[in-house]
Amino acid sequence: MPVRAAAPLLAFVLALAGCATPAVIEKSPSAVTVRYNGIDVTLDDATRMAEKACAQYSKTARLRKTAFIGLGLGERYAHFDCV
Repeated sequence: MPVRAAAPLLAFVLALAGCATPAVIEKSPSAVTVRYNGIDVTLDDATRMAEKACAQYSKTARLRKTAFIGLGLGERYAHFDCV
């Protein structure tokens, strides 16, 4: 495959790899939001991340809601309250 033809494919694969990484995108003493993909990173994984984030404030995470943004392989967000 010529390099020019492979470039869009490589960009797509790299974009997917970036989306696969779970991340705490908002954190405060009262709430945490975790981005995850729902495929290889599940809501359970997001919950563990939220537990760690809330533990910094001597609190535990309680799931408030989830959201899905995008089509197909869109991003998922889990919103937790730190209680």
